[in-house]
Amino acid sequence: MKPLRIVMLVSALSTPFAGCGGGPAPEPGPAPEAASTAALAEGDNARTLLVPWLADPEVLKENDDLFFLTGTGNGVVLPLYESNDLTAFRFKRDYNPSAADPTYDYCFLWAPDLNKSNGAYQLHFSAHRVPNGAACPPAGQEVTTFVATAPDLNFNFGAPQPLNANTTLPRTSTAPGCLPQGCNRNIRIDAATYNDTAARWFFYVWFDRGNNISSFNTAAPGTVYNHAGPAVFATPAHEEGINEAPEVFKRNGIYYLLFSGGWYNSQYAMYYVMADSIPNLTRARAVRRLSLSQRNSAGRLVQSHGHNVIVERRGEYFNVFHVGAFDTAGNLTSRSTYKQRVGFKPDGAMTSLNQVSVRWNKLNGYSYSLDVVLRDGSVIGPCSSVALLGQSNKTVFDGVCRSAGDRVVTKGEIAAFRIFYAINGAWGAFVEKAYDGISDDVSLELPGGFTPFVDLEWSETQTNAQYSIDVQRRDTGAWIGPCIGVAAVNKSLAWTYQGRCDTPGINVPASNIQAFRVCSAVNGDWAHPRCGAAAYDGRSLHSRIVIP
Repeated sequence: MKPLRIVMLVSALSTPFAGCGGGPAPEPGPAPEAASTAALAEGDNARTLLVPWLADPEVLKENDDLFFLTGTGNGVVLPLYESNDLTAFRFKRDYNPSAADPTYDYCFLWAPDLNKSNGAYQLHFSAHRVPNGAACPPAGQEVTTFVATAPDLNFNFGAPQPLNANTTLPRTSTAPGCLPQGCNRNIRIDAATYNDTAARWFFYVWFDRGNNISSFNTAAPGTVYNHAGPAVFATPAHEEGINEAPEVFKRNGIYYLLFSGGWYNSQYAMYYVMADSIPNLTRARAVRRLSLSQRNSAGRLVQSHGHNVIVERRGEYFNVFHVGAFDTAGNLTSRSTYKQRVGFKPDGAMTSLNQVSVRWNKLNGYSYSLDVVLRDGSVIGPCSSVALLGQSNKTVFDGVCRSAGDRVVTKGEIAAFRIFYAINGAWGAFVEKAYDGISDDVSLELPGGFTPFVDLEWSETQTNAQYSIDVQRRDTGAWIGPCIGVAAVNKSLAWTYQGRCDTPGINVPASNIQAFRVCSAVNGDWAHPRCGAAAYDGRSLHSRIVIP
């Protein structure tokens, strides 16, 4: 089955292809969000524009004061930029593989990977290759990956070379279809290298029933590890058969594999998995959402976010990614590269790019409306009106104020959330909660309100682990376990507790709970569970539990 991505690529021959998750490069125009972020000081949690009209970003860190950025440009050359602070980037040079190669021409260049190996610099990129002067791409050719090398930071890259040519290993291949050794031996697009302490890893995307991610240790390239994608794993409908743009990093002993899913003009977004080793970075682990494509009140796309790289500088981590901007009709108008700080939760999970779970306690018969207070002192109100919230007691703010003309508001712009509450249309009273510009959870307490639910989250233990939930009563100190059994919770890492222990059939209101405990087991071995507990105050709407 020919991947839809390449069908689109071939059908867009009149304009340069813009790379992963993308389509034809749009005409230049104003960079999205440049005005709204310019006033926010560097050092806070602002989303910062790095380079307009650059997609599929890749960053090479030479040291804490020298960074290099490249990405998809016009499809003919790969631009390279440098920075001393990971914020202000200056143009360094273009790499034109057709000019560097006396034999071949290249077209539809995208999704480069810039890395250092054995003292030299490598630039991997996806492209089509033809003999000098031939039409590019030719009929019957598939996209693949090449690598060019430079001896130093002048980045004078030479002629591109195929990977693992004339072998049975994963390799460069312009022929359509799968290799005899398997589809996952075709290094098609989105190369990503990772230098671990004792090994160097090469990640890439291959095509079969969609886009899939695999890798190999360059010291043992005959063993291929499959990480994600519809040809190997069950994938949800919203990922639309696309798992691409792999990115790997390590923090506090935990490995992270990030990838993008969905079509650029549909549900394009970022996801990730966490594990204790690179081979275990697969969809058998919990797949966590890092971003959500944003839509206006008419359901049309406003922004999408994807193809990212995580960069560490002086102990802080930053997500460098491209933003796809869309007009009011939902048509792509531009893609540009931004940076946004990443926060980490107690179990190592990352904070979302553009989602905040906002919760508030309940007053019987009352309705609610949400405002956001910006760091410049202005207020957007209502951001989500009573027509959207009604009498609900939580919402996920995704960066679009649909009751304020679909205004886009990034997390770093927000200083506080306000909940207005009213009965019989008597509006005026509100509560406000300060916001740090990065976290995923905000709870507000209305005077006289009660707790209608508790959203529980917990850390992942082992691959394929199952979980159950216990509660400790405040009145007796006794544990009820399980309160919510494994048959209900299964492999989920979250649960909304609504005052009833379903397994024994007992009502235990939140006010009578002094602790929650989550236990895990693999293969039904509940005789040897791993458990973690967290004290509970009887009022909070959210509790996070770390299982050691």
